[in-house]
Amino acid sequence: MTTVTLAGQGVCGGSAEGEALVSDADLALSLIDPDTGVITQPAHPLRGQSVAGRVLVFPSGSGSSSGSYRLLHLSELGHAPAAIINNQANAVVVAGAVLGGVPVLHKVSPDPVRAIRSGDRVSVDAVSGRITVTRDER
Repeated sequence: MTTVTLAGQGVCGGSAEGEALVSDADLALSLIDPDTGVITQPAHPLRGQSVAGRVLVFPSGSGSSSGSYRLLHLSELGHAPAAIINNQANAVVVAGAVLGGVPVLHKVSPDPVRAIRSGDRVSVDAVSGRITVTRDER
């Protein structure tokens, strides 16, 4: 087991833990199916994967403000990510996270898109800005 600690700025407070789902492509929250948590964004590297209960790591949000309401809806239906880690959070991600109660961190060092791998176990504390990543090296 390898453990790595990252530091960032909490944007929407709270703490969570879950399996990482990582992409190097921006994500339009409005293109996540609220009934399943599955990403439906065409040509996105994570298309077909569920964000439900996972720590979602991606550079930034894209798309319109409808993404904020989609994150709220995902939360209401129990399919929201446990937490979101961005290189640079945008207004769509932040508003949706506040509405849905999803912890968000950004401005993380080292770069979370490169330091965290899908499948890693990630613990997030958006109040202290601390992210702990545990990886099974088998």
